[in-house]
Amino acid sequence: MASLRRLRRIVEAETAYWRWQLETLARLARDCHVIAWRQLDAGAIALKACGLPGPAYNRVLGLRGDLGAELEPLLAWYAEAGIAPLLETISHYTDPALAAALTRRGYYQAGFQVMLGAAAVAPEHPAASAVEEVNSAGQLAVFLELQGWPAAGVADLEATLAGLRAAGISLYVRRHHGQPTAAAALVVQDGIGYCAPALGATAADCGLDGALLARRLAAARAAGAEWVCSEADLLSARQASLTRLGFEAVFIRAQWTSL
Repeated sequence: MASLRRLRRIVEAETAYWRWQLETLARLARDCHVIAWRQLDAGAIALKACGLPGPAYNRVLGLRGDLGAELEPLLAWYAEAGIAPLLETISHYTDPALAAALTRRGYYQAGFQVMLGAAAVAPEHPAASAVEEVNSAGQLAVFLELQGWPAAGVADLEATLAGLRAAGISLYVRRHHGQPTAAAALVVQDGIGYCAPALGATAADCGLDGALLARRLAAARAAGAEWVCSEADLLSARQASLTRLGFEAVFIRAQWTSL
């Protein structure tokens, strides 16, 4: 069982990753009215990206009872853009007053995710040599394409690369027969390594590419992380795969959506 301090560090590492995503997308899209965010504190952030499909970029991560005063301003901020956001709460911070406030506004728990964690151990993987760290503008262009992000010019690519190390973020591309097939990111912050779900063809099976994960676990350990984590839909194939690799549930995340 993770301590509340470790849980907080995990949430803050994940929040840092999503802020980096929005900052990068804003730089590439060159339109601050389309992409925006509000950092509520180190462990909570509101994301807004008009026009991007799905709820991933239009949601509030880490909503807690002590942030209840932010609820009305946030909903108004999204409403201005015609967005009904996904609101995410964490089991360890369950607050009846917040749940009641969300229910009064027509929100209900539509889904659940689980954050899983494990000690930072570097496993062997037969395809680990097919994973490369992104260190050049060309590699970053491939990463962006696999992620489905906008194409970028050389200047934007170089600016993005320059900011990676300062943000504690590493990017990786998986190749198969020389062709790029999947991409994933790692954030190392305050002793925590957050492994974002992989995207791409070889990651289609529950978003888990073993070679990419093994490479990131090794990188997290080398960077001084004591604990690594990644999320999955509750009771999904991805959760089962991570559990077989020694990951254990840290907390449950409820995803609230409006009627």
